[in-house]
Amino acid sequence: MCAALTAGGVSAQTLSEPQPVEYRQALANQYIHEILPYWQKRLQLNDWNVYILLARPEDLRPGTLGNIHWDRELKTATIHVMDASGYPADLIAMLKDMQVTVVHELIHLELASLPVSEADRSNQEFAIDHITDALLRTDMSEAPSGYSSASGPPETSPSE
Repeated sequence: MCAALTAGGVSAQTLSEPQPVEYRQALANQYIHEILPYWQKRLQLNDWNVYILLARPEDLRPGTLGNIHWDRELKTATIHVMDASGYPADLIAMLKDMQVTVVHELIHLELASLPVSEADRSNQEFAIDHITDALLRTDMSEAPSGYSSASGPPETSPSE
C-alpha cells in the first residue's frame, strides 16, 4: 500500500503527519466521491441515484459514523459520512473508516426492500457489519485506479 500512497502527491509520510483540517476535509470529500461509484457498481446499485455528503459528528446519531436515507419509489438515496473533524490525526485510518461506512450504508440500500422490525434491527446491523467486512477483505483486483486496495486512500492530493 505504501507504494501507491507515494504517487500523485500524497505520501505515506504526509498521511501519518498531522494535517490542517481544511486539507483533511478536502481529502475526505474527494475520497468518498471517488469510492462511491466503484462500490455502487460493485453492489449492482447503478439504478439508484446515490448522493454522498460529509456530516459533522454532532449531526449523526451518537456512536455512528454515518447514515443513509432513501426513497425506494424514486430510487434516490443520500449517504452521510462523518467528516474529518470526528477523526484523530491518522488520515489512513480515517479514510479506511469512511470506506467501511460507505459500503455499510450501501448494503442497507441493497436490503431496503426487506421488511425489518425494530426488534430485528440489531441483528440486521450485525449481518451488515459482517457482509461489509467480507466485501472489504475480498480480492481487490478490480479496485478503481488510484487505489492500492479497497481500503487504500486515493493517490492524488485533494482538488482545490
